[in-house]
Amino acid sequence: MKRRLVAAIALVGLLSVVLVSRAGADTPASSPVTTFAGATVGSSTLTRTDSGIAFSLSTTGLQAGHAVTIWWMVFNPDGSVSVQYAAGHVIDEGGGAGFGGHLRVGDTDGVINGGPGLLDARGANVVLVVRDHGPHDPGRVDEQIHTFGACNPTCTDLQISMHTAG
Repeated sequence: MKRRLVAAIALVGLLSVVLVSRAGADTPASSPVTTFAGATVGSSTLTRTDSGIAFSLSTTGLQAGHAVTIWWMVFNPDGSVSVQYAAGHVIDEGGGAGFGGHLRVGDTDGVINGGPGLLDARGANVVLVVRDHGPHDPGRVDEQIHTFGACNPTCTDLQISMHTAG
């Protein structure tokens, strides 16, 4: 089961990069994933095109059995900010995880702060936030790994990875 999950996540990340690369992608940019205390716990890659962005993120130090999500924080060049869902799943034993996803310009699905979504894929600063929703609850796990506020009992932002434009 663990191998299939890792393979599925890798495939999603690869497909996202392939889709973005067909649209004239820049060279992917890598950035460390760090705790808020500054310790490096992984890395992420962001690929930009005129039509969107794609990421892959690999991290460690998470609690097995916890529901964890990734959130886009998009700082558009016009000063607007969007926070929206990027990915999520339950962490396997060992505490390491891989995530991947893409966001198209103008897509507002999963926006939680009323923001406009991604307006300029090449010009926006992007922060990926790793959020722990607590131990997965079998009756609510789908909600935990797809929404911001489904916490058991609390949610905690654990890690970030920053990608500046240009």
